Amino acid sequence: MPAGLPSLRDTRFFPLLFDLPHDYFFAASEQTYYDLSMDRTRGCTIQPNRHWCFLAEIVEVVPRLTRPTYRAKDISGTTLVISFRFDDRALFPKVLKKGLAGSTICVMYANFHHFMDGHIGITLKEPKNVKIVPLGLDGLVMASEIVRAGNSTPDLCVFCQKPASKRCSSCSAISYCSKTCQTRAWKVNHKKECTVIQQMKTWSEFDWEKYDAHKGFIDFP
Repeated sequence: MPAGLPSLRDTRFFPLLFDLPHDYFFAASEQTYYDLSMDRTRGCTIQPNRHWCFLAEIVEVVPRLTRPTYRAKDISGTTLVISFRFDDRALFPKVLKKGLAGSTICVMYANFHHFMDGHIGITLKEPKNVKIVPLGLDGLVMASEIVRAGNSTPDLCVFCQKPASKRCSSCSAISYCSKTCQTRAWKVNHKKECTVIQQMKTWSEFDWEKYDAHKGFIDFP
């Protein structure tokens, strides 16, 4: 597969909760995500053999005394618990601030986790693997399709559908016919959509089927 953004509904690269590899055991299903190798000096090593990102829409922040926790749902509607276990607790206020219902959390190389209390979900230990974007799952899918379409669609103003001659200077994906329509579209939706489209473009720059380097996020969140 060449570089390019896969469909966000492609579960090979954007798996559902129950499709994720498990974090505490390595079975046949995990071999679709990881390569297991033996070395005399390093012993047994496990490394991803491709890239994947788990997407879930935040439902609420669950009050916890120790670590921030979200309740969320994946694209199939399955509910789950997301527990933040960062070593750097100074990030926890950001976690709580960003945990807005309707936002989407993106987790690179996520693993399925069974919690001691019987809940299911994922635990987050690496901030560089986590990003929270201000759109729900449906909005995220729509933004990804804008990027996947590229320049194949005619340049029409996103706000009034008239012929457009201007593009957003940040994402270069949305067209406008005038400054007035650009301002109106920004207030309606593009303020949130713009950063998401920029992330989608970053995801389109590498081959998801080939793990050659870690593809996390620049900073949390």
